[in-house]
Amino acid sequence: MAAIAEVIAQRAGDTFDPYQLPVVVAARGLLADTIGQLPLVTMRNRRPLDPQPGLTVRPNRGEYRWLTFHRATNQLTRYGYCWFLVTDRDAAGRVAAVRCLDAADATADFDPVTGELDTIWHNGLEYIPGLEALWCPLNVEARASLGTPPLTQAAGAVEFLQALWAMAGSFWETGYPSLVVEVVHRLAPGQAQEIKSQFVDSMGGRHTPAVVDQDGKISAIGASPLESQLVESIAWANAELARVFRMPPSLVNVAAGDSLTYSTTEGEFRRWLSTGLGAYLSRFEAVFNDLTPAGQSTRFETAELVRSDFAARYAAYATALAGAPWLGVDEVRDLEGLDPMPAGADPAPTTPLVEGVPA
Repeated sequence: MAAIAEVIAQRAGDTFDPYQLPVVVAARGLLADTIGQLPLVTMRNRRPLDPQPGLTVRPNRGEYRWLTFHRATNQLTRYGYCWFLVTDRDAAGRVAAVRCLDAADATADFDPVTGELDTIWHNGLEYIPGLEALWCPLNVEARASLGTPPLTQAAGAVEFLQALWAMAGSFWETGYPSLVVEVVHRLAPGQAQEIKSQFVDSMGGRHTPAVVDQDGKISAIGASPLESQLVESIAWANAELARVFRMPPSLVNVAAGDSLTYSTTEGEFRRWLSTGLGAYLSRFEAVFNDLTPAGQSTRFETAELVRSDFAARYAAYATALAGAPWLGVDEVRDLEGLDPMPAGADPAPTTPLVEGVPA
């Protein structure tokens, strides 16, 4: 890795926006899209309310629910925090709607003694934290701090991958394998540099064949250690940055170099929910728990995310309905999104089957 490190040091200023790195785009996009499609449900005594209040069905009446949480997730992963502004209350004074603010559009004052949040400011207006506006941080390491984005916490790894991508781009635009031009006769002073310049000009950035005269021929001298390490180093850095977002590298199609993979999508998502995704969900749940009346709570419904395949569900239902059953047929049908059985109907088929089709 020493050769890579030297080039990174030489190219320290030749980088680009880390949020344009493909693995960062993929990780942030998967987080926002996944959270955006999960229903937020208001519960009482561990059972969903029916009907659901508008605050969790559509937090911002001016946009789709998925868009609100998609926006909020992107704020968390870029800035390390986001804001929810209360925009409406019902006749009883309970919060009925909120709006996710762009993190950069609001700021806050902290108590100089305790370091705790004191006032939130947005567009020149002052809001009371917890009542009129809510702060939702992702990572907070010190008091009087709004939050730290994931990439800032892993600045070294980000700089490493930025430099690798810059070097890879340079190699594609102007580089070629390590070569030597062999000439059979002695060259006059200056001829070596002239041949080299002609060769570089003919190949540079275009990947077109070169023509060498004066009895010369081109020979490859093998890939340098730098060139052979480039792809391997990018893959390693990609895996580390995926972990920065609390995401298994396999979910963003990055090789992790370990055996922590699962044979089913259910297993992979269950692992992610336990080790990474759940941390993001808990931030939003905490905000909406503060907005719901006493005795109620909110949580994201993740059953569909970790839903097993039909064969596994069928086996589980058969066990639950057999012997001393602890589920009823209508309960199983409800889990599968089906209506209850008609009154008096037999849930088991009575018509003989011919090759799997009712006769």
